[in-house]
Amino acid sequence: MPELSVLVTAKNEEEMLPGALASVAGWAGEVVVVVDAASSDRTEELARQAGARVFRHGFVSSAQQINVGLELCCKPWVLVLDADERVSPQLAAALSRELAQPRAEAYAVRRVNWALGKPVRFGDWGWDWVVRVVRREARFAERAVHGVPEVRRVGKLPGHLEHLTFRSFPQYLPKVVDYALRGARQALADGKRCGLVTAVARAEWRFVRSYLLRLGFLDGRVGLMLAVLAAYGTFLKWAAVASGMDGSSGRFVK
Repeated sequence: MPELSVLVTAKNEEEMLPGALASVAGWAGEVVVVVDAASSDRTEELARQAGARVFRHGFVSSAQQINVGLELCCKPWVLVLDADERVSPQLAAALSRELAQPRAEAYAVRRVNWALGKPVRFGDWGWDWVVRVVRREARFAERAVHGVPEVRRVGKLPGHLEHLTFRSFPQYLPKVVDYALRGARQALADGKRCGLVTAVARAEWRFVRSYLLRLGFLDGRVGLMLAVLAAYGTFLKWAAVASGMDGSSGRFVK
């Protein structure tokens, strides 16, 4: 697929990166890997061994890492891929067909999220479409957690990404806390405020939405765990906002 670059941003991903690169091997026009300058494992070495063009860049935000990578890509279209994602054969075939005669300026793809070895079909994770195929000139908006592509005409592609995001509790729990605190910083930067009671209410609503309204209970024990973790992360985020992140005021914002 000579018109497509695959862009991966990574930090300490020696375990997951090889699988991501293997899923695009043989058909991507090029693979560009932007490695966080603070990465300390074999991520960079493994990316080079796989034939990728590798660059190191200090992390500021997810969006900036992607934007740096977009500038380094040489092909007109770019598939933005995380190290814990794999491209399905159906998605690869759809990319080949669509990019031969593109009808949109960007494309969303469905992610099948995995938790503890099982695909998640319901709950918040079962409704996961992400814009990942963009033109090289596109840019992602700077956000503290996930960058958002600034595009208008978005098409949808068949096939999916396998997202191996929740592999064990020791691996996943730090991510919940990290995303919650980064989200809190973004909320404060956006001028948002809340009290502790509101933080609890938001967490309760997140559980109800994920487990009941979005049928998370149909995923069994995994669905229950994900709904509880989603509520926990939501509470952490808004409790941090209520306390001003560092609690330096000595009280919660009312």
